[in-house]
Order: sequence, then C-alpha cells, then structure tokens
Amino acid sequence: MLTPTLLGAITAASAALSIALSVALAPGVHPGRGPATPPVPCRAGQSATLTIAATTDTHGRVRGWDYYENRAESNRGLTRTATIVDSIRRAHPGGVILVDAGDLLQGNPFAYVAARVAKQKKNPIITAMNSMHYDAAVIGNHEFNYGVPYLDSSIAQARFPFLAANVYHASGSPAYAATTIVRRNGVNVGIVGGTTPGSNVWDAENLKQAGLHVNDIVPAVRAGVERVRGKGADVVLVLLHSGLDEPSSYDTVGSGIASENVAARVAAQVPGIDVVVYGHSHRENGGETIGHTLLIQPKNWATSVAAAAIPLACDASGARWNVGPATGTLVQSAQHAEDTGVLRASEQVHRQTIAYVTSPIGSTPVLWRADSARAMDVPLTDFILEVERKAAGADLASTAAFDLNARLGPGAITIAQAAQLYPYDNTLRAVRISGAQLRSYLDYSSRYYKTNIQGALMVDTTVAGYNFDVVSGVDYTLDLSRPIGQRVATLLYHGKPVVPTDSFTLALNNYRQTGGGGYAMLRGAPVVYDRQQEIRQLLVDEIRRKKVILPAEYFVKNWAFVRPLATQ
Repeated sequence: MLTPTLLGAITAASAALSIALSVALAPGVHPGRGPATPPVPCRAGQSATLTIAATTDTHGRVRGWDYYENRAESNRGLTRTATIVDSIRRAHPGGVILVDAGDLLQGNPFAYVAARVAKQKKNPIITAMNSMHYDAAVIGNHEFNYGVPYLDSSIAQARFPFLAANVYHASGSPAYAATTIVRRNGVNVGIVGGTTPGSNVWDAENLKQAGLHVNDIVPAVRAGVERVRGKGADVVLVLLHSGLDEPSSYDTVGSGIASENVAARVAAQVPGIDVVVYGHSHRENGGETIGHTLLIQPKNWATSVAAAAIPLACDASGARWNVGPATGTLVQSAQHAEDTGVLRASEQVHRQTIAYVTSPIGSTPVLWRADSARAMDVPLTDFILEVERKAAGADLASTAAFDLNARLGPGAITIAQAAQLYPYDNTLRAVRISGAQLRSYLDYSSRYYKTNIQGALMVDTTVAGYNFDVVSGVDYTLDLSRPIGQRVATLLYHGKPVVPTDSFTLALNNYRQTGGGGYAMLRGAPVVYDRQQEIRQLLVDEIRRKKVILPAEYFVKNWAFVRPLATQ
C-alpha cells in the first residue's frame, strides 16, 4: 500500500511528468523484469510512457543504519528506495526500468564487512539488488577497490548486467558488457554503460593486476548507442558513472588519462540518446536537458530515487514508436518504510557489521576531536600521521581530515570510531620527493581556502575536504592572503629552511600517491614503500597494541596559518 507521503510524491511526479502508462504485463513476468517474448508491433495511435527509476553511489548503504553511531537513519538506504520503486511499479505496471549508476560495493562498514570479514559466498549488496529486480547497473570506480576478482564474483551473482563499455583487457577486448536491451511490452530499451577513467589513477594497482584499462567514455558510449540502435532499440538510456561537467581531480594532460566527468559532453556529442542517468559526483539533479537528451542524477547513499518519464506514440503505420522529450523528477527516501525483502537479504551481514564495529579495541581517558582539523593542527590528525610515518619508516607523512565529526573517547575506542576517522580503504605507500615538490604539495593543498570579492577568507566548496592535506615532519606556515602558488610562508626541516634540492620520503595513501585530487607534483616520485597495508587497519592495530592512547604521544604542533582563521 502506498504511504500518504509516497502517494503524494508519485501523484505529483505523475502530474508533472504526464505519466499515462496502461500496458498489460506479460503472464508470469515480475513487474521489474522485461518479458521473455519478442515485442509485438504497436497499434497506430497507441501512446504510452516508459518510466526510468534510478539510484547511484549507494556505497554499501543497503539499510537505513549509521554504523559509525550504531543507530537507525530515516532518510536513506536501499531498503527505502525499494519501497519507492515498488510503489512506482504498482502505479505504472509493466512500464518501469530500474537502474543504478555505480559505486555499490564499497564505502561504509557494511560494505567492508561484506568484502573482508563476512565468510559467506553471497554478496548482500547484490542479493538486495536482486530482490529489487534491477535491470542494469554501471560499474563505478569504487567497484575496483577490493580488487577485480571481488568485483567479478559480485557480478556473477547479479541477476542483471553490469555495464562498462570503456573498460578493456590489455589485448583490446572488452572486459565487461557494454550494452543490454530491455523489452517492455513492445518497446525495446537499449542501455549503454560507461565508467570514469579516473580508476586508472585511483585503482592503478588493482587494474594493473587484472590487465585492465579504462578508456575515454565518449567514443565507447557512441559505439554502444550505435549498436543498440542497430539492434532495434526504440529508446536509448545511458548509464554513466561520471559527473556532469566538473573539472577532473587529476591532471588529464600530463597523465594522458581521459576526463573524469563527461555526462554533459556525452549528451551534447552523442546523438540518439533519450536519457542519461549519471552519478559519481554525489550531487542531485531532478532533470536538465541538453539538446534532446534528459540528464538525471539521484542523491548518493540511496537518499533519493531519480525518475524519468519518456512519452511514446505509435506512428500511423503501427511499425515503430516515436519518442517524445523526457522529463524528470526526484523522490526523497526520507521517512519511507523499509522493504522487508531487502531487510531480509541484508540481515546476516548487518548483524555481523554491528558486532564488528562495536568491538572495543582500546581506550583513551580524553576526548579527541576532528571538528577543527582543517583550521589548526590537532592530535587526532597527528595520530594518523605518526602511525603512517612509523609504519613506512618515512621522514614525513600526509593525511586529510576526512570527517570533521570523527572523535575518539573518552573511554573505550571501537572499530567504528577508527572507521569514521579513516573511512576509505586506502593503503599506505611512501615516495621520495624533493623540497620543491614538498612546497608545491603544501601550496596546492591550501587551495581548499579562497577569498571572496570582499577579501574575506572562506572555504572553496569546489574542493573536497578530503583533498586538503596536512603534513607532519616539517614545520610550516601558510599565508592564505597570498595567491595560490605563493602561500607557503615558512618551511623548515629540523629547524633549517627547506631548499628545492632537499630530498625526503613521504608516507601517504595510494590515492594521493597516484595523483588523486590533482596532486600532479607527485607524478614520477619513486615509490619506496608499498606493502598493501590498509591505513585504517594500521590505526586499529596501533590502538590494540598500545591499549591506552594519549594525545601527548602523537601530537606535535608543526603547522599553522599566518593569520588564524575565524573558525578557530
């Protein structure tokens, strides 16, 4: 039964989108799956509306549960989007296609436990998606994080295709399916998938081990669209794990790797596309049109469902469908009931995850906070830095303050707290860099701050917080009143000014070492340490070893702004 909130959303969406679908469902076929029988010609004058429902960047949020705080959440989770999708299907039987734009298998403790801790063969994320009857998904860059064998095992369990037209074996052969065609009662819907080439930077080692490379999205999608059109697709849907048109987070010119965010370019340059569902940027777009193509993006973490309505009219000959301009809307997941089937599919790993993250691993008598970690040097950041530096045996170490809500103590420290402190599955590496590279590194990091036209200092919201790095092992100050490129006011190593020809070893995560976040100055820096150790696990191991940790054991005030920030 539709909840009042959902009924209102669907009714409003239906009115806005002019959804008027009345197509009979083939016997024995679930509403989410296409009929197995060939399509029949349409009837002259017949009209219909095809509805696309989409999710993206779920990052393991199968359930509405915050594993860091160990409490329920009411605004997200596939359990809630499943309820929305089922309601849309009931409102428009037989005419709904459910798709996902990637980044499913990594991103929270549930996904980590599923990949690394749980000893069951079935992937609970895929099991949940199977229960929701997805029709297709595109491979996201985070699908490679746990290695290609894990991704391939997950794909093998899916009752829907994973698409990536631009991923190739070293031999040049396609690594994954590029396209699929879904039939909806006489309407052939061609689906083409493409994923961001940034994986060549961020998961270089995993791709290298599997002999894979991610090429430019645009030509691969163009070929895929031509292929499905040639096979008789009446409607073409493109799934992209790629942002709209944001700048790439890496140097595309120097690296030779194609652009990261090209959804708008695909819509503008590839003819024959009716709808693009895109993700990756963790934003939300209820619908914008470029040329004849509608683009939509649901909010990440299963926080909303994006829907597109595509009007169809049979031509006078009864031989083909004419496709009208698509329109889009968003339905928020907040407050919707959780689907029992998805709850059931994820229950075992959900319980395992709670048991895992609530396990105490040590203690501290004081409160460590990260809330000001991007405004001043704090012990919590230095804890990460010192663990990295010691593990790699490096002169220096770098990290970002990933989550300003992270904290430790007072009292018992759990794995959940360590996971919130370091939420990514990065591994530790160390590189040899020069004094010139170090200065460039620190200056580039400072672009997180900018001045507005009145001269007031503010955060540049186009720069992600996880791309503001701090470095330990040297003493430095940043003058944010200066232009970028001249912001490092002082830089000392053991009390002496750092000169361009100085040489240091720098411990850092694998994402940054490969240039992630645009840190192009690290390109070519020799790797001197790489044991494939997860940094989060190193933090857990340090707390377990020490049993009780104290700020004084890690904190060394070594960096500051020349003029204190107002936020301090």
